Amino acid sequence: MMPFLAAAIPLHTLLYIGAGVATIIIMWSFSHWRAAVKVALVIALLEGALRKWVFPQGQELMYFLKDVFLVGAYLRFFLAPGMEVRANKLRAPYIMVVVCCMFLMPAALNPNINSTLLAAYGVKIYVFYLPLMFMMPYLFWTKEEMVRQVTWYALIAIPIGLLGVAQWRAGGFSWLNVYADQTAMDQTGATTFGFGERVRITGTFSYITGHTTFVIFFSAITLAVLSLAEAKHKWLLMSVSLPLILGNALMGGSRASLFSIGLVFVGFALAAFSGRIGSNKNYTSMLMGGIAICAAGGLYFFGEALLHWQTRYKTAGDSVADRVIGMPLKAMQMGFSDAGFNGYGIGATHPAPEAIRRRLGIPAPKRKAPVFDTEMGQVLAELGIFGFGAWYWMRIAIIFTLIGAYLKCPPGAARPFILAAILISVPYLLLSVVLNHTANILLWALTGLGFIPLLEPAKVRRQVPVPRNLAAARRA
Repeated sequence: MMPFLAAAIPLHTLLYIGAGVATIIIMWSFSHWRAAVKVALVIALLEGALRKWVFPQGQELMYFLKDVFLVGAYLRFFLAPGMEVRANKLRAPYIMVVVCCMFLMPAALNPNINSTLLAAYGVKIYVFYLPLMFMMPYLFWTKEEMVRQVTWYALIAIPIGLLGVAQWRAGGFSWLNVYADQTAMDQTGATTFGFGERVRITGTFSYITGHTTFVIFFSAITLAVLSLAEAKHKWLLMSVSLPLILGNALMGGSRASLFSIGLVFVGFALAAFSGRIGSNKNYTSMLMGGIAICAAGGLYFFGEALLHWQTRYKTAGDSVADRVIGMPLKAMQMGFSDAGFNGYGIGATHPAPEAIRRRLGIPAPKRKAPVFDTEMGQVLAELGIFGFGAWYWMRIAIIFTLIGAYLKCPPGAARPFILAAILISVPYLLLSVVLNHTANILLWALTGLGFIPLLEPAKVRRQVPVPRNLAAARRA
């Protein structure tokens, strides 16, 4: 491990430093909310590197860094929006989202949590990134700015992918292959495939789950950018970025990542064959070329990783049907059986509250929540049956809202990102969102880009001039 700033700093000193820095960041973010949101989305990709290698002694503070940038942005956008925001109205399902979130509140009052601070943190886990849905349509001033900046964001996959290659070649005990808060995991060395010495890579992320999220989301974002004639560096994205994303998915060892990427490719291919998605008239041929390059690059450069992935897939004790249907149903049955109608309390199964308990000496919960293999079971165990129903009703309703936006939107800059949001949202009904802070912020941000067609000019009530004699009569 290479902790560049790993001097032993007392907790209270870290908190004072963190509070001071947070105040400065919030003030800046309030004045520059668009830049703050963009910074937060970049930090979401680099947070693990900060926690693992740059500032491991303050890794808890690094965990909240992107959130601090968003606090100032939220305050400005919702409490003091500029004229350019008020001039447009977003026809998004505000009321539905608010009502569904209200059903989460009883779980925050569950006495089993045994801590007001952790109850508030549990609410944060679920709802903190939801406002991004309503902010992202206003984030860019012009279509050209959106295309240019999302293209640069997609290119970040290249250095992260190259780091993944370096981690694959390094040993399991290399400083490159560590996790954030490794001591709390009671684990020495990196996780392997269950055989051999090759490790499952994490890239710039704290754990394997974050890296899995990265390859899924960036496959969709990259394919969306390739559909735009205005986008630059398309050949770099197609010949370097996409093969690296595929290779990183293989080296990460996650079956969900490869199947989700396959769903994204199939979805874009079907949409391209059925009609234009974006402004690139040659997108269908470019997409087929990208698939061919990915396949060739994967076989040539990542053949060993492919063999490891295939072996792990074949030796797994469950099938795809088990992961998609059987395990979620079993987890929900067990979650309801253990937690009943009320649940164990919001955030009870999340690993972060346990770390906060240890760090701050907060008493343990009255009943320890069970841990399930799927998020559906854990959400049910936390929220109870009514909160669980409200949460997934909201998630499904948002997907249908995105489908409506896609059908409404003509081919152009926005349509491919709506399709990307739909194709990502479907598998993430089963994959971790609440328990995966990287997916949490990226999912709601991408959903917000999908809401762009719902933006329309606000109706301004014209002031009709009152004749002077009538005004004088009224005053009299």
